[in-house]
Amino acid sequence: MTNQRKIGASTITMQVARMMHHKSRTLSQKLVEMFQAFQLEWYYSKDEILRFYLNNAPYGGNIEGFASASFRYFNLPPSSLSLSQIAYLCAIPKNPNANRPKKGRDINDIKNRLLKRLWSLKLLTKEEYQRAIEETIEVKIENLPNNIPHLARKIKQEGEVETTIELGLQKRIEHLLKLEIKRVKPFNIHNASVIVIDNKTMQIVAYVGSNDFYDNKYGGQNDGLRALVSPGSTLKPFVYARALEQGLITPQKRLFDVPLYIDGYKPTNYSKTYEGEVTATEALQRSLNIPAVELDRLLKKESLYELLDEVNTRSLVHKKPYYGASLVLGGWGISLRENAELFAMLANGGVFQRASYLKDISYPKQSVLMPQACWLISTILADAPRPSFSATWEYLKDMPRIAFKTGTSAHAKDMLTIGYTPNYTVAVWFGNFSGSSSRPHNGVYPSGIKIASPTLFKIFKLLGKQSWFTKPKGIVTKTICQDALQLGECKEQIKDQLIESVTLKNECKTMRAEVLSYLQKQGVIDSIAELKSHPCYNEWKSYKPLITSPIHDKTYTYNRLLPREFKKTKLECYSFEENQTIYWLIDNDEPIVSISGKAIYRYLKPSRHTVRCLDEGAKVRSIAVFTEEL
Repeated sequence: MTNQRKIGASTITMQVARMMHHKSRTLSQKLVEMFQAFQLEWYYSKDEILRFYLNNAPYGGNIEGFASASFRYFNLPPSSLSLSQIAYLCAIPKNPNANRPKKGRDINDIKNRLLKRLWSLKLLTKEEYQRAIEETIEVKIENLPNNIPHLARKIKQEGEVETTIELGLQKRIEHLLKLEIKRVKPFNIHNASVIVIDNKTMQIVAYVGSNDFYDNKYGGQNDGLRALVSPGSTLKPFVYARALEQGLITPQKRLFDVPLYIDGYKPTNYSKTYEGEVTATEALQRSLNIPAVELDRLLKKESLYELLDEVNTRSLVHKKPYYGASLVLGGWGISLRENAELFAMLANGGVFQRASYLKDISYPKQSVLMPQACWLISTILADAPRPSFSATWEYLKDMPRIAFKTGTSAHAKDMLTIGYTPNYTVAVWFGNFSGSSSRPHNGVYPSGIKIASPTLFKIFKLLGKQSWFTKPKGIVTKTICQDALQLGECKEQIKDQLIESVTLKNECKTMRAEVLSYLQKQGVIDSIAELKSHPCYNEWKSYKPLITSPIHDKTYTYNRLLPREFKKTKLECYSFEENQTIYWLIDNDEPIVSISGKAIYRYLKPSRHTVRCLDEGAKVRSIAVFTEEL
């Protein structure tokens, strides 16, 4: 029996073959398309080839496919089109740019020409032809829905998927952000982002990359959830969680908030002041910089860097020394999405898992923190007394209990608040995609607590009733000595909550040279000799002298027209020897004899200088400073 099926390269088949490549029209490409046209004719029926063509045919602009054109031009599915509407759509691919709907174009003339040809070929009945010719059609071009626009392109690349986004919540948050951006525009803030994670499933239920995707003036198509922004102080809770696990602190144990010098880097608090002695709880709640940096230093191989590295933080691309102490204070970039995932780890008892917006995808879990440490940190963050909330108290009324932390970058370019309950984690960012700084308004300086926190509280109200964490096993209440430095009998005893399995470290390592010098300056001790009975005395006595002024590797600038008396540099050094005599060695000059803690002033000519402080135990501290006169 002979196969009677005819094989040929019809115009429609050739067009389908051409659509498969979208390459330039060359002779070799034409031959390829002819060969593939034969293949199409061999393997598929005429109806199937026509379906391929209609699903991929150009319909003007970026519209491809008959069904897409049906929704775009008539806002109807193909099954609901009239005969005249079908005729018009069938005519467009012949010359898409000439035939697609445009202002002032008579599309009825286009559809009528095709209808007349169909009538001449006797493909229509007289009644069908007459009714279609008389029908006047109009296009109804409406903006197509663009839900979760910042995810749309990525989702499109993955094909048809089912997302975890709760569209109702997404729309309410998008509407809220449009209102909130009006509230903060006087501060020169034009962009905002929000992510909401369901902690139980680690599914992303709201993903708002920017407050207005169509805002071309302020870069609304940027995705603020993927962009790297300074976390400010938002990562400090993880330092304190690790410090609880390592026995460096308990919630009520006192720490020292005094100046700290790290190889020329002198971190300061946001307030530019120092509190002296504070509890660990107060230090975290008030987001003090010095205790956080000091604890991270003492954590060594259990520090914030190792924690971020353990969970494969994508933006952590350098070795630990590159970041230094500034890592704790937000001196680098992390995406808001990853930051939110870290806080969700606190909500999930120390178990880290990446969040997903696809229902059929979940990521592996890893235990990173102790559940007891997470519970203690959550309690501290939820119970923080916030005097600066007076202006936003209306947002806190009737709020569920929320653990949250704010963050503000240098120059208030990035303002964040991240909060969580057992149910949800919410992260909010305000700033400018352009990188420009915010500015004060009516005497109010922008910060995470003033700009981002009100939005966070409003979102939690949208989320409805929340639960709170159950205290995990392994937390005990004991009486501890609260003294930051215990000299003899304990002065302050207090009940505190401790992790039962953790042994508290002694205070030898925590009593750094800056603290000992601070105790001398405050008159708590006259000299280190008073600490002879302390078990840490020998270790403290081994400290090199501490130069508190000038600061290593800094440049000091003076007005050259001033008398030399007004261009002197302050020299201050603390010794940890019983004999408080010290010797200043400046470059190759004669030694200057002085006393520990006593400030003296010397003129240093414009140049680079090596400044050394020698104590009676032959221990020496050396720094380099620069002076210039302009």
